[in-house]
Amino acid sequence: MKVSRLSYLFLVLFLFSNIGIAVAGDAVPFSGVVKKVIADKNKVGIKDPKTKKRFTVIVNEKTQPDGLKTLASLKKKDNVAGKYTVTGAGLYIALELVKK
Repeated sequence: MKVSRLSYLFLVLFLFSNIGIAVAGDAVPFSGVVKKVIADKNKVGIKDPKTKKRFTVIVNEKTQPDGLKTLASLKKKDNVAGKYTVTGAGLYIALELVKK
């Protein structure tokens, strides 16, 4: 039986859609080192020293425990931890952000 490329693509997409991937709305724990603070846009660039993954979280007034107050106290090379959620648009919104 011959499988077309399109059928194969649908099969692969179906299989990947059923594995445990972080979905929009899931809380994802993180820790890392601050690489950049963009205060006027409420963003913090973070790098995980173990995986070398870089990502940017958006900090707002709902971010626990201190929201925007935490952002003002962060500087490059600070160690941080917390949780983020990914929006449908692919933005990382900080649910928690704590300076270690």
